[in-house]
Amino acid sequence: MADDFDLATDIWDATFQRIMTKEPKLATFAYRKWGLFNLFFQNAKTVIGGDQLEGNITMDSEGNARLVGAWEQDSLTKKNINAQYTAKWRHAKGGMMWNLLETSVNAGDQKIYDVLKTQFKSGMKDLYEAVYLALVTGLTSASDYDSPNSINTWLRVGTASSTGGWTGYQSRYNDTNTPGTAYDTGGLTSSASVNTGWASYYADHLGNIDESLLSLLDVAILELGFQAPSVGVNVNTNLGLSIPDFSMYSTKNVHKTLNTFYAKADDNMGYNKNSHWGTPTFMSIPFAYCDILNTARTSLYGTDPIFGINHNDLYPVIHSDWNFETINAKDPNRSTVLNKIIWLKYQLWCDNPHDAGFLISQHPSS
Repeated sequence: MADDFDLATDIWDATFQRIMTKEPKLATFAYRKWGLFNLFFQNAKTVIGGDQLEGNITMDSEGNARLVGAWEQDSLTKKNINAQYTAKWRHAKGGMMWNLLETSVNAGDQKIYDVLKTQFKSGMKDLYEAVYLALVTGLTSASDYDSPNSINTWLRVGTASSTGGWTGYQSRYNDTNTPGTAYDTGGLTSSASVNTGWASYYADHLGNIDESLLSLLDVAILELGFQAPSVGVNVNTNLGLSIPDFSMYSTKNVHKTLNTFYAKADDNMGYNKNSHWGTPTFMSIPFAYCDILNTARTSLYGTDPIFGINHNDLYPVIHSDWNFETINAKDPNRSTVLNKIIWLKYQLWCDNPHDAGFLISQHPSS
């Protein structure tokens, strides 16, 4: 059996390499409609080593720059304005199995290839879906050592009824509270009087998907310096997508309501190509539909959120040794079964929540 096991392992590895050559783990991604997942992981950064992620941010100015005369004396001050924030690595795991007995049943190189390819796609689909959902669900409590940071870990819900401002001081746990229990983002305290530069931008649309929402968007985009994506830059030929610096993600209800609102506001009656009934835009920035945001999460962002994201500042970080890496293992309870485990060591990271984007939603308390 040992010889058969080794031979089957060799067949497994050789066939798997062919599959990976034709279908790389992150080339075509999971689904075309997963704009949030695809753009995030196209912009992912890999790092080497380290037991945790660490970032440094400057919260204020030391005030040493000024206009002076030619003979004025030097006068410099030093303030304690630098702060550090951290995040622990998180892990995601999937896998697939191969039975030695199937080698005989599926005799022939192509049949083995087809069987393994099906199992590989199934295993990757399950892993993708778990990672995709984690992008918006986040930590459930202080003792949650499995869940990664989410988008709303960094772009937080702020003050109810706010018409826009940097009031997202603390992250929220995805617990049963409305809103969720607050905690310091990255271990760094922020409030209206302490480390205000660590707050993220938030506005409450109060459930009104109309002109008032457009006004909130107008101010948020101006405040964050969002610009329309450059056409033809960093084109992904597999998906037909470009990678913009800025993008917005929202729900089916926001899409439908805005499209209807735009159509009614159009002086030209009837269907207009590239005008309505597709992907709505604002200031030429598209609203990418994100199905997992359809679920109202009162612990996190409330209802009908619109996340505006600067993908240069908010992105996944992946450990270079465990970038959807696969390892072989023999099943301890089934002598004829091989396991291939797919590991991802990663975290959702943000360089500066103040500039990384905005959240507009119906506040959980509204």
